Amino acid sequence: MIVNNVNSTAKFYSNVAATRYTNAATVRGVQRKDEFTPSDEAQSFSKMLNKLKSISEIREDKVSELQQKISSGQYFVSAENIALGLLTNRY
Repeated sequence: MIVNNVNSTAKFYSNVAATRYTNAATVRGVQRKDEFTPSDEAQSFSKMLNKLKSISEIREDKVSELQQKISSGQYFVSAENIALGLLTNRY
């Protein structure tokens, strides 16, 4: 089968689709607008997510406490805890 004038056929179908969309967007002569209204759960989730984004990931109080202990020589980690940490991360 040989198809000629593919471009003119494609233009025809794109015009039909555009006309259908335009007609679907108009009801009784009134132009409708696309709208999106998120659910209450989605709005709540969005608020919580924004709050979490504003919180720093670094706990400054813990960092300063550890810095003081390290500089004064009071910070100590047992060999067992180090080994347990290595094995937990590895396996």
